[in-house]
Amino acid sequence: MSTVKQDTTINIFAKTVGQECVAMRIRTISRAISRIYDEALRPHGIKATQLGILAVVSILGEAKPSEVCRVLHLEVSTFSRNMRRMRTKGWLKVSPGKDRRAHRLKLTPSGNRILMQAFPAWRGAQEKVTALLGKRNTGAIGRMAETLWRKTRKD
Repeated sequence: MSTVKQDTTINIFAKTVGQECVAMRIRTISRAISRIYDEALRPHGIKATQLGILAVVSILGEAKPSEVCRVLHLEVSTFSRNMRRMRTKGWLKVSPGKDRRAHRLKLTPSGNRILMQAFPAWRGAQEKVTALLGKRNTGAIGRMAETLWRKTRKD
């Protein structure tokens, strides 16, 4: 294959990926939206990912790290990095489970407080994102997340 023809073929592939790749589009949207939430939450010293982890742990009451990762579709390394930061800030307490390797997470009073204090900022970011995307698209994202969670969860 000639270099010109190969370059043209590569450009066609690249354009197709750029125009059609669901993963690339979702990641682009995710980064843009995360920036909005992180900016709103910055005065509280928390990031959107950390707020999500605190919310899940709060809902579960006490959780294994693997449960939180499963619910939020988080990589273990991302979770571990955030957990260390949240422990340092005093938001999460880690207790040994029945099996010494399986520890449990629980919100501390400080973790509950940051969740409460950050909620209005989160609500503002939520309203900003909804205004940008529109209620219909925001609702579609919620339905897609529910479908994905339902179809990928492991009981």
